[in-house]
Amino acid sequence: MRLLLILTMVIAVSALLWGSWQWGRRPFLLTVSLVLAGLITLGVGVWQDSMHDQVRMAPEGIALALTEIRNSESGVRLSGTVRNEGAQDVAALTLRAQALHCSTQSSCAVIYQQPITLQMYLPKGSEYQFAVVSRHPKENTPVDRWQLRVVDKLAYPNP
Repeated sequence: MRLLLILTMVIAVSALLWGSWQWGRRPFLLTVSLVLAGLITLGVGVWQDSMHDQVRMAPEGIALALTEIRNSESGVRLSGTVRNEGAQDVAALTLRAQALHCSTQSSCAVIYQQPITLQMYLPKGSEYQFAVVSRHPKENTPVDRWQLRVVDKLAYPNP
């Protein structure tokens, strides 16, 4: 779709330049200068906008509390609260849901894990509720508990 838009703009500018060439030298030079000014403005806008891109960072400053685990036919709903105690605003989190089978209280084995992307805007110092869904592990696999960890965050850099 973007390619079609660019192609349409190139054809329109070419037709505008061709038409101004037919009118004479002054209208052509005026049209060329306006087209160049527009391209320079567009280029500066794209360059300035790229300075505010999001960056992947380690999950420092993110506190995640799992409060409810609910089984359903389609998966396991994991819900809780997430708090941003970091210095940057956060755009998204990559979580890892893990199903654990515990033989004793201290030794648990991971029997299933799944990465989950939580796309949620978290301003610094804020706390929000969330809910994500993980698939069930293979049938006949006993799950003693679920665990949810933050793998990384997609944050806005500080200006």
